[in-house]
Amino acid sequence: AQVWNDNCQIDPQALAQGQKPWVAMLSCADSRIPPEWIFANGSGEMFQVRCAGNTAFDDAIASMEYAVSVLQVPLIVVLGHSSCGAVKAAMGSDPLTPLLEGLVKPIRASLVSGDSLTQAIQGNARYGAAQLTARSAVLKEANSSGKLTIRSAFFDIATGLVTLV
Repeated sequence: AQVWNDNCQIDPQALAQGQKPWVAMLSCADSRIPPEWIFANGSGEMFQVRCAGNTAFDDAIASMEYAVSVLQVPLIVVLGHSSCGAVKAAMGSDPLTPLLEGLVKPIRASLVSGDSLTQAIQGNARYGAAQLTARSAVLKEANSSGKLTIRSAFFDIATGLVTLV
């Protein structure tokens, strides 16, 4: 508790009052791309699910359902980024562990022959965003009724710019 009190930039009592995020973010686990820094957000402002390759795996989709149905989040962003190692691995032919093969399977489903790494990363973000409504009735209904907007985006590490894709 003392470490928290000495190092937290936000009053813990304010955090204890709950959260009201403006966005639910599905992003890569890459340590170079912390979404709260990219978007200059503090605690309680952004609901996040992160995994290598920003894939829409079952628990990520369930977490997004929670964000939308319980926290009333109006926006989901699936954020890919330049030089993504998971997408690069999915594009490659090097042998992977069984668990890594499972991780890159949905990324491989998004790949288009002849795409560059950047195109594949952007396509993977679009594919992940599409999977949210394809695999969740909750998210599909919220999106159809106008209560939810889903977007895919790309963060360029070299420039610091985020663009919608």
